[in-house]
Amino acid sequence: MPEAIVRELWTYPVKGCQGVPAESIEITKMGVMGDRGFVLWREGQLVDQIETPQVASLAVGFDRDAGTLRFEHAAHGGYDHVIRAEGPAREAKWIIDEFQTIDQGDAVADWLSSVLEKEVRLVSPGEAWKINFPIPQMQLLHQEPKRSFFSASPVSLANLASLDDLNGRLEQPVAMDRFRMNVVVDGLDAYQEDELVSLRNNAIELRNVTPAERCVIITTDQKTGERPKNDLLKVLGEYRRKKKEDRFGSGITFGLYMAVHTEGTLRVGDKLATS
Repeated sequence: MPEAIVRELWTYPVKGCQGVPAESIEITKMGVMGDRGFVLWREGQLVDQIETPQVASLAVGFDRDAGTLRFEHAAHGGYDHVIRAEGPAREAKWIIDEFQTIDQGDAVADWLSSVLEKEVRLVSPGEAWKINFPIPQMQLLHQEPKRSFFSASPVSLANLASLDDLNGRLEQPVAMDRFRMNVVVDGLDAYQEDELVSLRNNAIELRNVTPAERCVIITTDQKTGERPKNDLLKVLGEYRRKKKEDRFGSGITFGLYMAVHTEGTLRVGDKLATS
């Protein structure tokens, strides 16, 4: 198998909001440090781009040392939030996971609600919980500890050659940000990532869980939060769909869900052996 070369690294401090490019990321078995450590909450449910695509219009900067989040919006300006380690507990559910979150206060909730024209709260994780994904495809992750708001796996990975192939089939090409990946590589043929068992170097090892299943979120413009008419899901569905017995969502795939076998730091430019 060829080497994969890391070309892009991304974190998403607030689930659903815009991503932040990085030169390096720290990867633990519970996820990427600084990735999806906050989420919008409404009536016991986590708010994402499926029902609220305008969440993508929010840019977020995360300063771990200062303990702050900086929100930016084209029409509403900026807002600085000092992260709270304690606050009212709010019960939440995501798919079939159930857990507690920590409310980040009224001031940031009021600002975000004004931007989105919908009452929402900003929350962070409480105590760690267990991933509840009892299906064969997710056996590497089922019952593993979790303390951030990633949807399916602690790390996601995509291949630039696969995006090039997809864009050659679309009426309007899309950028990789549509897929909200943590790790973007090249050096592989289109969709060769599907065949991988692992990617590794001296610092880290990631293992392939299953191809990532896609939904309407990938049709959302990741800068504006708009969802213009496009053929992205239709085209992917024509040639990138799991067998019925292997799918747990749409079955339409692009990129990989990854499990962390060896924790470490990953950098842009790193070479990863594949197997």
